Amino acid sequence: FAESQQHLAPPKPTQRQDEMVIQVVVYGFGGDKMTVDVANNEKELQLMTVLQLKKKIALKLPGSPERAVVDMQLVFATKRLDADTKLLCEYGIQHRSIIQMVMTLDGGLAA
Repeated sequence: FAESQQHLAPPKPTQRQDEMVIQVVVYGFGGDKMTVDVANNEKELQLMTVLQLKKKIALKLPGSPERAVVDMQLVFATKRLDADTKLLCEYGIQHRSIIQMVMTLDGGLAA
């Protein structure tokens, strides 16, 4: 009887480590928090640039994504991610890393 019940239970989801969605947590204006899917696996994360991350974040923000990418500054572990072509892994960013986002406003002030 126990064997037949085991077959009725739904299969448990299996997710290999190399297929895990890699996410970062981004804090923005006034402490707003968003989770951003960065890559589908660790290998993709190793190839992701700062600019690609900015574009993914910009899609979650109101307004023009193109404008948001230009105005966006990111900080991770006290380091500014100011080289758009640099890889995220060069900064040590990994799954569930916390990133601070600052937007430059017209007039040169930062929010």
